[in-house]
Amino acid sequence: MIEKFSTGVEGLDQLTDGGFLRGSAYIVQGPPGAGKTILANQFCYAHVAGGGRALYMTLLAESSSRMLAYVSQMGFFEGSALPDAMQYVSGYGVLEREGLPGLLKLVQHELKRHRATAMVLDGTFVAQSVASEQEFRAFIHTLQGVAGMAGAVLVMLTHQNRDASCPEHTMVDGWIELSDETTGFRAYRTIQVRKHRGAAILPGKHRFRITGNGIAVFPRAESTMDAAVLPSAQAHRSSIGHRDIDGLLQGGLPGGSATLLVGPTGSGKTTLGMHFLSLSSAQEPGLMLGFYETPAHIRMKARSVGLDLDTPTEAGTLDIQWLPPAENIVDEIIRDVVSHAKARKVKRVFIDGLVAIRDSLVITRRMPYVINALSMQLAALGATVLYTSEIPELQLDEIQLPSDELSAMVDNVLLLSTGRRAHAFRRYLSVIKLRDSNFDPCTQEFHINGNGIAFGPDPRVGPAGDAS
Repeated sequence: MIEKFSTGVEGLDQLTDGGFLRGSAYIVQGPPGAGKTILANQFCYAHVAGGGRALYMTLLAESSSRMLAYVSQMGFFEGSALPDAMQYVSGYGVLEREGLPGLLKLVQHELKRHRATAMVLDGTFVAQSVASEQEFRAFIHTLQGVAGMAGAVLVMLTHQNRDASCPEHTMVDGWIELSDETTGFRAYRTIQVRKHRGAAILPGKHRFRITGNGIAVFPRAESTMDAAVLPSAQAHRSSIGHRDIDGLLQGGLPGGSATLLVGPTGSGKTTLGMHFLSLSSAQEPGLMLGFYETPAHIRMKARSVGLDLDTPTEAGTLDIQWLPPAENIVDEIIRDVVSHAKARKVKRVFIDGLVAIRDSLVITRRMPYVINALSMQLAALGATVLYTSEIPELQLDEIQLPSDELSAMVDNVLLLSTGRRAHAFRRYLSVIKLRDSNFDPCTQEFHINGNGIAFGPDPRVGPAGDAS
């Protein structure tokens, strides 16, 4: 079996089925500023940290000292690796004087001298510019053979937007493309493994970002799903934290299920979620992810309706997280939620605001699939999940569930609706579906008082007649 070397990026290792194959050659292609140099350096320093030796050869006029000035600011940089395990060499002068034959001799000499098991050739397009197409193909072919004989991974960087049918792409073992893309006023970065011999890659485009610690890649959540994370059926019920609502649900939510709380603003979705979280304990740790209210405000809001989130939070059995609804990467959110739930053995998860997740997606039609992937991964950990989703305020008999198939991707749907009857604002709760279970189909009027949710009309406004 051919040995694999980590790319130095956890998410890229997932896309490439474990990393780069020893003795293989790869092209990393992307426009200037896309992150190619950072990715290549990150790979080299990770390789050195794992006991390998790396050689970085640049064909650009930029000096190694200038590159180091930038790279040294990255979190992956390790100055002690220089110049023994990690070495920078310029091939620009040799290429200018002696052409491709001279450059090939330099590569062979430096690989042998440095005993490198990983090599980066930065500026491959420069080599192409000094030779004919046939000479360049021969150069790539020979270079690949040199790396193979040395048992080294060869990574070639180019900013040329070459077509998939170009000869060099058919000759190398792998091809990775970085892109800067825009949709409207929004800019984002994607990475795609276009080719990787001998590996089961995750195809298609995936988001990535450049941080102070280097490149972080986030595989599409739905593309990482496999049978290994499929949950097993759970027979127990998970209380929603309210006796009367548990009664409608025939004892509570099915354990390990995903529930959508859908309704207009002010219908009580967050309050119902806080009921659910109030039962967080050492046996059933809880996690809340909100987008519009800070943890301090959520705790204050819970106190105002008689719900105690302070005790489990201070005991460490409930974690309330806040993520402002900016241009987040949804796959990163899913990764972090699942990692947190796994580390803390979380059994109760409340995600307040699917609209914020939807609006962060570049392609919004992914929404049902990413939520299904999140629910499945959390269910595999034994967690029961509640989501909230907004719909417009309509009369009770006019309300329609979301048409984006989201309701079909969850196990249970609870509709919280509002209306103005008898000159008063009123709230109603209906169970729309419950996984493999019977439930009470009757719509219940409720109000919110100093003890949270209470069934029946608000005594301050009186009855409004039949709400069904």
